Amino acid sequence: MNFRTLLVSALILGLGALVGCSRESPDQSVSFQNDVFPILKASCLECHVAPGSEGYQASGLALSTYEELMKGTHHGPVVVAGQSLNSSLNRLIEGRPGVDPSIQMPHGQIKLPEDQLLIIRNWVDQGAMNN
Repeated sequence: MNFRTLLVSALILGLGALVGCSRESPDQSVSFQNDVFPILKASCLECHVAPGSEGYQASGLALSTYEELMKGTHHGPVVVAGQSLNSSLNRLIEGRPGVDPSIQMPHGQIKLPEDQLLIIRNWVDQGAMNN
């Protein structure tokens, strides 16, 4: 085996290992209780607890339970199961183009890390189940 073949083989194996290291790939099952709720609890519950919190007063969105999240806001659901691109939750936390910066979530704080956004996006795309 010559050096060039060995080098190409090592590069292919190395790239394959890097691709396989993705923590939350779309086909890996995401749990609401184990993966999503801890993110919401750490970053969102301070403002979205019924009945008296600021976020709840402004929007009607409470996030203490799966049922409250799925109920949504005064304006309707924030999660469209299976469709993260059409879910207000994802648009607001990801700060997608067209989202008014004054309502980007978490309000007045640093955007969630990309790995947490991916967990929530995958959970919604997998059907937003209460698991």
